[in-house]
Amino acid sequence: MNQRHAEKLKFELLETWNTFNHYVTEALTFNNSEDIHRARVHLRKLITFMQLYETKPATFRQLKQLMEALGHVRDLDVLIETFDSKTELDLAFLEAMETERAIARTILSTRVSEKMTPSLDQQVRRFIGGPLFRAFKKTNASPMLEKAKSERKQRVRVYHEQSDGKEQLEALHKVRLAVKRERYLHEYLLSYESDASMDTVRTLKKMQTELGDMNDHDQLLKRWRAFTPPAELQSAYDRKIETLQQELDASVEHLSI
Repeated sequence: MNQRHAEKLKFELLETWNTFNHYVTEALTFNNSEDIHRARVHLRKLITFMQLYETKPATFRQLKQLMEALGHVRDLDVLIETFDSKTELDLAFLEAMETERAIARTILSTRVSEKMTPSLDQQVRRFIGGPLFRAFKKTNASPMLEKAKSERKQRVRVYHEQSDGKEQLEALHKVRLAVKRERYLHEYLLSYESDASMDTVRTLKKMQTELGDMNDHDQLLKRWRAFTPPAELQSAYDRKIETLQQELDASVEHLSI
């Protein structure tokens, strides 16, 4: 990457960090669920580049913990906002999810207050302006993109080697994360490196959509399995679990990876 592009990417990432700080502050008001989504988008960009660096910075684990807490709240926001309650069982499940979201929001607030310190801010800025910037100047996009591609293909191979259904699902989740990282890296580098490809972005986005559908079914089934229904609704609950399992199995069968 030439000096000019390295400088531009450095300043873009510093601005990404500033924007994340803004949205994570807004997110804690819980007035608009999109604030959490926007905070995650900007934090994901930083984490994507940090994952490519040979030695992850000391802040990496803290940022991952923030991403995890944001993700828990975001997932429950989406579930609750899109959930279609038609039965007494649905209403009982929705009530349980709202209780779970309240807990997740408390955890997020606590984690942000613990992690988002002046020290963390300084460390992130120093890493972007120092080691990461120097790494940008020393290499072009090819090694970064090849590394991401290699990790994705390795995880796909591991998935195809699994025979146990549970292990297959765990392998698929790792494939999904690798696909996301590779796609975002191509998207983030499009303005800086000719090796970054929009065609690759489209291919990976299609894979990500299929894997995301599988993940949605899996996560929903897990939440229903963790839910204890009222005794009088046990039969309806058992039928619900069976239906959700069938939907998950169908989504896995339709994968083309």
